[in-house]
Amino acid sequence: MKKTVILFSVLLVCLTSSALAQLKSLNIIRDTIYSNILKEKRAIEIVLPEGYSDTAATKYDVIYITDGEWNTQIVGNIERFLEIQFMPANIMVSLPNTMLQGQNMRGRDLTPTRTNGDPQTGGAARYIAFIKTELMPYINKKYRTTGMNTYHGGSLGGLFGMYTLMKEPRLFQSYLLADPSFWWDKDYLPKLVRDSIGKIDLNNTTLLITGREGEPAQEQRVNTMDSIIKKAAPAGFHYKLMLYNDETHNSMIFRTVYDGLKLTYHGYSKQDLNFYPAGGVLLKDKPFKMRFQGDFVKELHYTTDGSVPTMASPKMAGNELMLHNTTQLNLKELTYRPGYEQQASANFSIGNTLPAGPQIKNFSPGGWNYAYYEGNWNTLPNFKNLKPLKKDWAGKDFDLSKLPKQQNFACVFNGQLEITQTGYYIFGLRGDCESRIYINNQLILTQQTAGIKSYLLPLQKGFYTIRVEYLEKQGKPSLDILYAPENGNGGIIPMELRYGDAK
Repeated sequence: MKKTVILFSVLLVCLTSSALAQLKSLNIIRDTIYSNILKEKRAIEIVLPEGYSDTAATKYDVIYITDGEWNTQIVGNIERFLEIQFMPANIMVSLPNTMLQGQNMRGRDLTPTRTNGDPQTGGAARYIAFIKTELMPYINKKYRTTGMNTYHGGSLGGLFGMYTLMKEPRLFQSYLLADPSFWWDKDYLPKLVRDSIGKIDLNNTTLLITGREGEPAQEQRVNTMDSIIKKAAPAGFHYKLMLYNDETHNSMIFRTVYDGLKLTYHGYSKQDLNFYPAGGVLLKDKPFKMRFQGDFVKELHYTTDGSVPTMASPKMAGNELMLHNTTQLNLKELTYRPGYEQQASANFSIGNTLPAGPQIKNFSPGGWNYAYYEGNWNTLPNFKNLKPLKKDWAGKDFDLSKLPKQQNFACVFNGQLEITQTGYYIFGLRGDCESRIYINNQLILTQQTAGIKSYLLPLQKGFYTIRVEYLEKQGKPSLDILYAPENGNGGIIPMELRYGDAK
């Protein structure tokens, strides 16, 4: 069974060549916004996704980054790298700190309380208000955003992120906090979290806290915060603590951004949720092992009773699923970030092996017969009422592109298929327009759009009549008739298994 769907893997393994390409330099847009709340002009840096266009309809999540003068390039390049496989493209908005008389004002903006009477501390509430009521509306108006936001901050920026989570939990859907300074003001934040976390809506919110193993985690009060969160975290809150070895306070950003964005989009897949077969006939008490190829998602759940999968439903482990007397298979990729789920289903019936017949007299291997038609049809016509313009042999040299027309035509292929071993077979149609396949005059598969459709059949050793109908409307005709035996290689049906009248 390991080789059953080799033929289909190309449709699942769609790794782009960008995975091997070098990351391009970030195109940073430098802008300013005047804040009535902060009473000052604030610099902002925006990094747009590759291919961003004002005229396109695509919208993007946004990552907000504190300490922008240090972090824009770092976060931007890590995000671009993760786009290759683990997350969708994001808009990045970075916030450099204000400098007054040579002094960095990050302590003023990122700390929740004033300590020791220092006027340059305790401005976090005003900074939250600036982000919520001035900066985010500005970004959402100027750029095409989804309204889903991620926050990244380290050290005091991590302190600010946790404070924001307690005071404005829906402002961001994900929080990435690198080595946060939870010790601030005699452990003010751990106390606030202990009193607040059970009272706020954290459903579908993601939080990653990172720290350094050993004494540094204790000094930053990371372990203290972890204990508080784990005791009171509500259901639907996706929280994780990661302690790193051999890192410094300043190097924590690299792994925090990488692991944090992966956690934010946990369950996300670049690939469409395709699996093969997408339906068919199962024999009673004879299971079939369905295989998934390509990079496997982490939260693919399934049901066999017709219900929609949830986190409580069985979860795929590995890339195989044994189908046993199953009639309705539903699958769903469940993601931490709402809006990126994928669903698919397959319908099976419990039936019998389709009986084989003898080889038709005068039929020989090497191809099928075909009939060619022309007409302006929107869908496959009833060929019984039509007269073909051409009939001929479709052998190894047959080429759709050499037919008289390249659009508004149809072909019907007829012949026999030899099955060399009794067992399950997956049949597939891959093309650019509409096609159908009949076996023993039974319609088993219809494809109506570009891509692939597949179907499972139990067959006997012997011969089956086969009929394939194909309609081309747009030009550049393409059709592959595929199969995969249960315990063999799959691919385009070999010419030596196609029988017809070559005379």
